[in-house]
Parts: sequence; C-alpha cells; structure tokens
Amino acid sequence: MFASDLDAQRDLYKQAKSALQAGRSTEFQQLKNKLTDYPLYPYLLYNEALKRMSSLSPDDAIKLRTELTGSVLQDEFFSRWLDTQARRRRWQIYVDHFEPTTNAERQCTYLRALFRLGYEDKALAGVPELWTVGVSQPKVCDPIFDVWINRGNLTTDIAWSRLRLAVQERSTILARYLLRFFPRAEQPTARLLYDVYRRPSNVRSVNRFPDNARGRYAFSFGLLRYARDEANKALALWQKHKDEFHFDEQLAIRTENELAFWAARDGVVLSEVNSKYTYETIERIADSAIAKREWKIAYQWLNSVDETERYRYKWRYWFAKSLQETGTEGAQEILEELAGERTYYGFLAASEIDVPLSINARTPNDLQQDGNKFLRDVRIARIFELYELGEEENAKEEWSWLLPRLEDEEAKYWIPYQIGQNGHPNHAILAAFRADAVDLVETRFPVLYVDEFKRHTERTGIDLTVLLALARQESAFNPKAISPVGARGLMQLMPATARRTARNIRVPQPSLVGLLYAPTNIQIGTYHFKELLDEFDEHKVLAYAAYNAGSHRVKQWIKGASGMDTIAWIETIPFYETRNYVKNVLAFQQVYAFLLDTPTPILGAHEKTIP
Repeated sequence: MFASDLDAQRDLYKQAKSALQAGRSTEFQQLKNKLTDYPLYPYLLYNEALKRMSSLSPDDAIKLRTELTGSVLQDEFFSRWLDTQARRRRWQIYVDHFEPTTNAERQCTYLRALFRLGYEDKALAGVPELWTVGVSQPKVCDPIFDVWINRGNLTTDIAWSRLRLAVQERSTILARYLLRFFPRAEQPTARLLYDVYRRPSNVRSVNRFPDNARGRYAFSFGLLRYARDEANKALALWQKHKDEFHFDEQLAIRTENELAFWAARDGVVLSEVNSKYTYETIERIADSAIAKREWKIAYQWLNSVDETERYRYKWRYWFAKSLQETGTEGAQEILEELAGERTYYGFLAASEIDVPLSINARTPNDLQQDGNKFLRDVRIARIFELYELGEEENAKEEWSWLLPRLEDEEAKYWIPYQIGQNGHPNHAILAAFRADAVDLVETRFPVLYVDEFKRHTERTGIDLTVLLALARQESAFNPKAISPVGARGLMQLMPATARRTARNIRVPQPSLVGLLYAPTNIQIGTYHFKELLDEFDEHKVLAYAAYNAGSHRVKQWIKGASGMDTIAWIETIPFYETRNYVKNVLAFQQVYAFLLDTPTPILGAHEKTIP
C-alpha cells in the first residue's frame, strides 16, 4: 500500500470513528465499507458490535469473531458477548458457547447457568475445584456454593484442604470463616492451624499438636511460620520433637528443607550436606557459607547440586569462586565461559578475570532493512497503525497478544526495535522482554533524558550511567509510571520522600501530577539518591538497596557485616525483590557504561566490602 493511500485511509478511519460515536450509522457504514483492507478495520467492527452487543445472535457473534481473527479483539469481543448473555439471563446460549477459562467469575456463572437449566449434577460436580482455593471467590459464586453446601457435599476433608490453602495464602478472613465448617470434635485441630498461622510462637506448645495427619501438618506449618522470625528456635524445636511424631517422609523432608532455608537466611552455616534439599535451599545455605568465608562448606553444598541445575549463572559464578578459594582446579574455565554472557554474573566473571565485557548486542542494520517485509503481515501493520493514530494502549494490547504467538523469530526482534524507533521506548523495552529479544541491547537500554540528568550530575557527583541504570530499573523510562504503592514517575518517587527531598534542596514542593513531569522527577530523584549516597559513605550498592527498600532496613541488614565482601553480602539481602534490584542496577550500569564508551568497574575500591 502506498503512503498516500494509507494517509487517505487513516483520514477515513477517523471519520468513521467519529460517525459511529455520533450515531450517524449510514455515514459510518459507507465509510466502513471503504476500509475493508485497512489494518484497523477490525476496530471498526468491534466498536460497532459494542453498540449492539445485546442484540447479536450467536451466529452473528461467531461470524464477527471470525472476522476479528488475528487481533487481540477476537477473544476480548467473544468474552464480552458471553458476559452480555449472562446479564440478559440467556442461560442456554451461555452454556452452549462457554469455553474453558481461568476466570473464576465466568466459571461460576457457567455452573449457575447449568443449574438453572436443570443440569444440577453437572453443575454441582464443578463446585469443589472452584471452592477449594486459598482466596475468597467472587460473590457471583456464592449462590451455587450455597446450594452445594446445603446439599451436604462439603466434607471435613474438603474444608481442611481449603483451610490449608487459605493460611498458605495468608487469607485471614477466609481462614476464620472456614472454621465454622468443622464439627465440634474436629474444631480443636482446625483452630490449632489457624492459631499458629496468626501467632506462630504457639508452636512452642508442642503437646497441643496431636500425632495425626492434621496435627502433624499444623505443627509443620507452625514451625515454618515461626522460622521466618525465629529460625534457630524453630530448627531446634524440629530437631528436638520430630521423632515424637509419625511424619510421612514427604512432609518431613519438606519441613526440614524449609527450616534449613530460613536458618541459612538467618546466617546459620549448616555443614552437613543434604542432597534432598531443593536447589533454592542449597543455594541459600551456600550464600551463608560464602558470606562467612566458609569456602569448603560452600563448595560441598554447591557441588551437591543436581547436574540439571548447573546451567544457572549464579551457580556457575559461585562454584568457580569456591574452586578458587579451596585451591581446586577448574575455576578459570568456568569464569571464562561465564564472562561471555551479558548478565550480572557474567559481568562479575569478566571483572574477576580482567577481560572486556561481552555485550553480545545485535546490530540494527538488518532490522532497518526488513520493515516492509514484516508490515505485509496485517497483524504487525495493525500495531504500528495504532501507534500512528496515538492509540498507544491498544497497540500495546496487540503486541502483547501477538508476540507469544509469532513463529517468525526475526519479526519478534523487529517489532520491539521498530516500536523504539517510533518513539515509544518504554513499550519497546516491555515488548523486547515479551518477545525474549534479549540481544536488542540498544532497544532495551535506551539513552534518554541525558540533558536533564546532566544538569544534576556535576553538583551531585553521580555518574550519568548510574542515573540511567536507576531510571531503567525503576520505570523502564516511563515518565507517567505509577506503582501499586504510589511511587511515581521516571525515578519512582514516593510522594512523601519527594516532598522531603524537595525541602532539603530548597525547591518547590512537587504535586502528584508534577512528579510525572520528567525534569522535576529527575531532579528530585537524583538528589534523593545523593542523600542515600551521603548516608552510606558513597557506597552505591547500599544506596541502591536503600533506594528500593529504605535506609532503615539496609542499616539492619548490614549489622555485623562490616568487612564482608559486598558481592557476597548482596546474596544475603533478605528481600528477594531488593536482592534482584541491586543486581539489576549494577548490571544495567555496566551496559550503559559500554554504550556510552565510559568503562567503569562494577564496584569502586571503597565499595568492595561492607563498611
């Protein structure tokens, strides 16, 4: 299609949308008929259908669904049409056209429809799977649940299964509600599980736990809850009392494994290797041994890992280090291989053996030449038409739907690349992740807002690559980002933190909207990070951790860690999110240092140990 033709079709599309919104149906139909080969034609069909959803017959709906094939709108339309049938109480149509789904509300609506149509046994047979979950289900489920319960289908075993799931999911209100379903004779054990969920220290009253299946589970569960705060005491309780119960092997192994995990997270170095532990527990035990420089113990644990797990970057790095520290051969070969990877551990390995970083970036030359080939696929063309018309969120919905379904690996690379080229860097980063296009380094790590950052680098002494890495990690360069907890903008500032920093640097207090303005957000975010650097003696790793988790937590985490190797300390950070955050920012800074041709060590001399 020539560019002039496409421009003309865009104008017609805009006119058609306007006519539809204004209710000028004759004009809309005339315009729509001229756009049948336009990539956004399905959007006209979809929006037209929304206007008359309740009057669409099953044949109409199936026909339209077929016409929407190749777009995210296909399934979205059909789901909305089915929801309309339910609201209109057209139960037979709903049942006839229902399709399996993970949506609990729709599943319950289907069971209610079956019941109303007289298929009572089939409807009630579907209830246990929906009822036995660890969270409260939508209210639409209550009527069919009530019928199922009132007809005597809820056994104590089912109630116990759901109670177990509820306490695992920390659904306190649901867990308390479930206690009513236990007969008087079985109330004590159910109440016991609830009690150790609410107050784990109750597990110390070991004689309260009967030696039966439920009592043993409650004791195990209570120990694991207790271990989160008192790992040593929980492990000691287990070792002292486990032989008083007839634990089945599976529950005993799982309990011991998790207690070992929490003990190791608390800094306990377990010397007796148990190959039945999960990889995660072995890794955590090795982390504790490494942090305390118990290299022989670390080596023994790491060497016990199953062969199928040894591909992991982290295992390869620390196993090589354990070989080095114990004087065992083989470290150099592992580190050389690992240094060829563009990962946090690859960069550590490169630093360890003093070789250049391997960025392994794909050059955009071939991608620049292939655009017309990919745009011949109407599904891909649709994405970029939506961007052209300013419908960014619809474009995002389309590529989110399409990328996992694409078989053309080259197209999977081209789409994120082109999204970035078209001026949507945040979407390009997310699309590259969705497509697993990891070698699109320049797309995944755009160099943005340089002038705004540089206005503050000289006064703060913070390297530009640090600020770019922070912004990339925090918001993927989305200046309008708002997190679920309320952090805002490019540098993801909490409003209270932003106001405090603004007072400290004597600039106007930012409004909530003002924090979504990139220059304001960058200025306050940069100075906030400078405050953290000052607080932690210019130690970037600690400042990164504090930026994510708060200074007070970091100060708790470094108690007793003075002199510890920083890279080893990072592995002991209790919060998974913060641990990965710090690793990401360190790695991202290395990528930006490469892109800006300003090589910098992953850690400065003063940052190699915890102060």
